[in-house]
Amino acid sequence: MTHTRGFPAMIRAAAAIALFAITPIFAFAEGVITRTELSRADVPGSDTHEVIVARLEIEPGATVPRHTHHGDEHLVVIIGGTMQTGDGKQIPFPDGMAAHFPQGEPHGGLTNAGDTVMVAITTHVVEKGKPLNVLVE
Repeated sequence: MTHTRGFPAMIRAAAAIALFAITPIFAFAEGVITRTELSRADVPGSDTHEVIVARLEIEPGATVPRHTHHGDEHLVVIIGGTMQTGDGKQIPFPDGMAAHFPQGEPHGGLTNAGDTVMVAITTHVVEKGKPLNVLVE
């Protein structure tokens, strides 16, 4: 087995990057929403936009606040459940459901009303250097 000089340093750097890529984005007493970045790449032919793919986990009782993005978001539900609006309306999010939120369109304001973690894969095509989420009142 051949060892490459600096290999342990590369492992430490990769671990540090992985730690920061797994980020609780919203935490509430009832639950946590965790966004794990899976990949990030420049949009071909663009100096201003990038594509970010992430795994989103919404624990029971966690609320996704109303927000927008500096670009489009596409979402595919992997493990579904039921979300609830602030006024109590139940909205099903079945396995395999896909959704598109155009740039600047407020969305969210929903709480995981079930007793299991909901999971989705999100793909954002957004402006580089701007915050991914912008909270909306």
